[in-house]
Amino acid sequence: MTLNISWIRKVNETSELVVLSDSRLSCGQAWDANPKILLLPRTDAVLAFAGDTDDAYPLMIQAYNSIKMHEPARIRTMDLPDLKGHLVRIFNHSREFISKLPSGESSPNNPSVAFLLCGYSWRLKQFKIWKLHFDDNIKQFTFRPSTFWKGQNSNKTKLAAFAGDNEVVEEAKRRLIKLLRKKGKLESGNFNMEPFEVMRDLLRENKFPCIGGAIQMVKIYEHSNVMPIGVYWPDKDSGKISFMGRPLMDFERTPWNIIDPDAPNHTFPMPPTS
Repeated sequence: MTLNISWIRKVNETSELVVLSDSRLSCGQAWDANPKILLLPRTDAVLAFAGDTDDAYPLMIQAYNSIKMHEPARIRTMDLPDLKGHLVRIFNHSREFISKLPSGESSPNNPSVAFLLCGYSWRLKQFKIWKLHFDDNIKQFTFRPSTFWKGQNSNKTKLAAFAGDNEVVEEAKRRLIKLLRKKGKLESGNFNMEPFEVMRDLLRENKFPCIGGAIQMVKIYEHSNVMPIGVYWPDKDSGKISFMGRPLMDFERTPWNIIDPDAPNHTFPMPPTS
């Protein structure tokens, strides 16, 4: 399984959308170096998945290809809310070609996967997050918009979304509430990097076998650009940098910034070679 978290981070007058995931794939073994956030062939959005890879992989690649071949989707004249509908149609259309079902079965198994579509809408001038999921009642993929944080006062400013295994999602939410209460931010204020702190601690504790590996992280800005962020993992002292879930080899360089998981409010450039 997986844990995805996406939220609007606001510091002073600057807002950005942050998307996180763990990096573990499990199928009789744990493989902790796998991308779960897909950078789409347009600059204002990403797609993150939680669930079975055999369901997620073909749908994510079809989503990517459909955007790349369809010019309005690729150059962003198709705004994000319309892209969301486009991807739902691609998912449902792709599943029409499942055949050779096991004996006694008349329809394919329900896909065990959910996606977070995260990005910036130029038309609405807002960050948006939708959960694209399979609805058993209608036997199709559909969508659900993320809503503002419950329990907050009328000045709604906190927007966050979670996807993944129910047990770990509920634990992440519980910890986030506890952390916000400790900081005096539960009923007011904005998210900063509190969801990152929750993800970091869950991965370091290694109590949930469904998640593991390094944090993978992407930021989306109001100027409609996506930036992947490297992470020192398990900490900055290790000197080891993970990028989109995979620890970099010694000779690899990234043009993007790096984050210290214990001081996540600031990023650093890639250190020079020795």
